[in-house]
Amino acid sequence: MMFQKWHFSMLVFSATFLGGLNIAQGQTPKTLFWEPEFDVTLPSHNEWKFSFGIANRYLFYSEANGEQIKKNEQQYLELNHLTSYRLGENSTGGLGIRYRFIEAFEDSRHDELRITQQFSYKHRGIFLTPAHRLRFEQRFRELTTYRVRYRFGISKPLNKNFSLSLSTEFLYSMIKDLRPQIGHYFAFLIGNSSFENLNLRIGAELRRENYTSAPVSEFYIYSGASLQL
Repeated sequence: MMFQKWHFSMLVFSATFLGGLNIAQGQTPKTLFWEPEFDVTLPSHNEWKFSFGIANRYLFYSEANGEQIKKNEQQYLELNHLTSYRLGENSTGGLGIRYRFIEAFEDSRHDELRITQQFSYKHRGIFLTPAHRLRFEQRFRELTTYRVRYRFGISKPLNKNFSLSLSTEFLYSMIKDLRPQIGHYFAFLIGNSSFENLNLRIGAELRRENYTSAPVSEFYIYSGASLQL
């Protein structure tokens, strides 16, 4: 019965994932980014976990109305931290903070401070390991944005050292005096745990933004490393 329940969930996920890609057909991504990141998790002997990271966003190419507008441009440098607490065998709560240095790369934009609250739940021992993440974010920049994010993902070991993860995420953003914005992301990641205490990952994400106004497509390439001290 349990297997049938999660088998149905996987069918729903697959339909949503493939449906989103179908929506994006005919709307080829006009912007290509690369986001490398590195994070370190401090050792802990209790329910708390502390992670610190650094990330970067690099714009390879962007166009509007069929014309190139930007190419090979640094977008920002980010420092981040996440404190998480294990609530149960499968669930965790977390509080995070991010600061993006943007003005150093583009004078017309301001640096961004982001505060994040999140709840995660993973069905360990279940086929394909379904996982949920609910986030609330406050983004302090030119205009303050309040955002709700829900991500559903599945993961599966490919062999002893490699794993594959697929996820889809829905976003709802609210800004004072402006129309709410809706977004939808589709991503896949390949992880490598060949090295002790070090996890490497590479993947890609298709983002569909601003469904309620002027929809745009963006494509991201991800690479990262996580070190467990």
